[in-house]
Parts: sequence; C-alpha cells; structure tokens
Amino acid sequence: MFDKLLLPIDPSKRLKPASDYAIALSKRFNTSLTVIFVSNPSKTGTVTASKDTREGIVALGKRQLNQFVKDINDVQVNPLLKIGIRYKIISQMVDEGHADTVILGPFRSFFTRLFTGSEVERILDSNSSHAFVIRDPHPLPGPGSPALVVFDGNKLSENAIDKIENFTRKFGCDLKLLHLGSKIFKGAKAIDKAVSRLRNNLGSDYHITSTIEPLSFFKARKTITNSVISLEGARIVILPIIDEAVSDLLLHQLVLSASVPVCVLK
Repeated sequence: MFDKLLLPIDPSKRLKPASDYAIALSKRFNTSLTVIFVSNPSKTGTVTASKDTREGIVALGKRQLNQFVKDINDVQVNPLLKIGIRYKIISQMVDEGHADTVILGPFRSFFTRLFTGSEVERILDSNSSHAFVIRDPHPLPGPGSPALVVFDGNKLSENAIDKIENFTRKFGCDLKLLHLGSKIFKGAKAIDKAVSRLRNNLGSDYHITSTIEPLSFFKARKTITNSVISLEGARIVILPIIDEAVSDLLLHQLVLSASVPVCVLK
C-alpha cells in the first residue's frame, strides 16, 4: 500500500497542492515518485492540426516534467510523457503494476466541470489503485489528528477493515468512524464490529472512536461529513470503496466537496 506513487500533472496551477502532497508522501514512505504528463490530441484540438502544433503540445509536456524534476532535489522523481486519454493511460499503468497509488488534484475548475464532467471521477472509476484527492494545501495525516473513515453501506468487510488498519499504521494517526444512513441498526452493528477489531489489532497506542449520523432531506452527506471534520479536527477523509461500503453518491460528493483531502481505498 502506497509503495508506487503516481502523480498526473498538466499546466494548471490548481495542481500545486496535489504536487506538494505527493512529494510529502514520497518522503514519508521513502519511495520514488512517478510524474506523468499525458498529452491528449483530442482535448487540445490538435488531432487535425499540423505536425508542428502537435509537437508543440508534446514539447509543453516535456517542459512541465523538466521543471518539476528541476524543482525537487530530495525525492527521486521519474518523469514520464504519454500520448492518449489520461484516465485510460493511468488505468493501464496501474494494471501493469507501475503504480498502486494515484495522487490527484482538481484538473478543472468548478464551472468547467459542470460542462465536461469530473476528470478525477473518471480516473477513480477506471482504475483499481488507491488514490488521494487533494484540492487545497493540507498536512499529511499523523499523530494528534484523526483520520475520518466515512461509509454509508450496511457493513465494513474484513478487507475494508484490514486496509483501514494498514492506513492507520502507515500514518500513525487515530481513527474516527462515521456512518451515514437511515438504517441506524445496521450502521451501529457495522461500526461496533469495525471498532472492536481495530482496537484489538492496533492496541492502546491508537485512539478509535465512532459516530452515526442519520441522513435527512436537509443534511447531505458532504454537509454532515464536513461538520464532523471541523468538530474532530480531522486531516483526511478515508473512503473504503470496498464491498459496497461506500455509495456512488457519497464518493461523488466527498471527492468534489470534502473540506480536507480524501483517500480512496480499494
């Protein structure tokens, strides 16, 4: 988990928080960072353009990669230039074993996203790797601040609990489990089981708590989550997209609107 980091970049300044986060992750786990620039002719309008124009787009990618490498001197950076559709290229790299974790920033502005859809969600939907979604500058998870595990399914499977436990050990952070939904009894049963197992496996060095918040017409998933984030001082949201623990709606709302970084575990 988090052994092979992949950071997609483009000329957007919106990606700087994600880039900084990727570098911090690389330092924390003492691993190299692969940085990829994907040139997509169909998106840049160069499919039917002249050869010089297409080569200019590729040259832009090379400059972006060279600048990134130039600015980093304490992390091993592996620059990579590809031509094609970004989410398909990333999915292929994951499938071929070149990455197990993707660090994503907001490739598009809010208004652009309304017309073209979310590139982040396309990438998440198309590949099987873990992912961090970073929109604004934030410190990594660590002691003194919990990671907030959010789910709205009826259970957390053994696989999901194992990955949450591994995350906790990697970052040395406490945990807060939050269940959102209308089926309170099933949510309570799922949380009690997860908390019991995590406490047993992690021991007394980690503080693990839980809460259940019912959904209503006036309280959306993102609203409740952001409120708990503020109350608990959480640095990150964990979404275990495993065995139907997280709905598509919860994933959509939080990767676009959570007030802290989101880690998607698969």
